[in-house]
Amino acid sequence: MDKHGTVSIWFGNIKNQEALDRYVHLTYDDDGDSVPSRFFLEFDININEVDEDFIEKTVLENHSNDLSTLLEGCSYEEIIIPEMRKILRIKHHYNSSIMIYNFEYEETVKTVGSFDYITSTSYLK
Repeated sequence: MDKHGTVSIWFGNIKNQEALDRYVHLTYDDDGDSVPSRFFLEFDININEVDEDFIEKTVLENHSNDLSTLLEGCSYEEIIIPEMRKILRIKHHYNSSIMIYNFEYEETVKTVGSFDYITSTSYLK
């Protein structure tokens, strides 16, 4: 659901940045309407509640279960990482992240393939 000041976060494992881009990237039909990507379909996310300009996605060279490593360089990292450390520990090792800002995921699907929904948290102080 659309919620200003909130970021929803997924971690997963994927081959490379190109594969992640294909997994998440929205396309458009001949009428200019958005066509949901596999990520949006699998996690049952309504694309009308997401502004694609507020999606960040990255693939790391190595797998990690360290929040700082997984979220290094993301927008508002100085707020998000400490907030997440308060509420969770990452048990699995991942090499990629997907972050949707101004969106609070309703947790309809927790895991699909090699991607897990992790949490939604505030990115505002």
